[in-house]
Amino acid sequence: MRRERRIWLVWSVSLSVVLGVGTRVEAQSLTWLGTLGGSWSEAYGVSADGAVVVGGAYNASGRDRAFRWTAAGGMQNLGTLGGARSAAFGVSADGSVVVGWATNASGYDRAFRWTPSGGMEDLNSTYAPLLTNGSVLYSASAISPDGRYIVGGGINAATRRREAFLLDTWRTGDTNGDGCIDDSDLLAVLFAFGTPGTGYTRREDINKDGIVDDADLSIVLFNFGSGC
Repeated sequence: MRRERRIWLVWSVSLSVVLGVGTRVEAQSLTWLGTLGGSWSEAYGVSADGAVVVGGAYNASGRDRAFRWTAAGGMQNLGTLGGARSAAFGVSADGSVVVGWATNASGYDRAFRWTPSGGMEDLNSTYAPLLTNGSVLYSASAISPDGRYIVGGGINAATRRREAFLLDTWRTGDTNGDGCIDDSDLLAVLFAFGTPGTGYTRREDINKDGIVDDADLSIVLFNFGSGC
């Protein structure tokens, strides 16, 4: 009986020591992001690590503006497409690509994509060849982690109704999303050759069959030089 009590006592003390030493308390936090000079703001999207936040806020004139926020730079006004209003709804995992809607110079709502290098672009202009029969993309509500796929709402002229859309912004064989199928894509596939994974975890698996192999290499070679 005494031996059992000793064993229990040692186990209890050991467990207490392990829990006391091994447990780390993470500090929680709440950050108010402010506005763009107006009286209102709201966040709609956040990057994978929480470092970049996007949404909409009033400027000093009380106009809706899409914003991108970081701790270092604060709230950045992303502008519009020539109109009076905009809002951002989605952001890529690394915070570099933002999507949403903005009014153009004619006052119509249009889906946009924003990047630090290219600023705000109208998806209807960038991907005009894909919009047959006069269809329109009026809002982008989310983007995939790698920045490749954009979803939102639009008007399908063929069916004459408002419909959800899925837009693939990358060319076939483009592994880094720069719009050009070149040496960088070829090398990416070669270095990843034989590795498993699809989608965001392995962009070099172009045909999404679960492995980077000859089929993916052939796709890059077939489309080599496209978009450059």
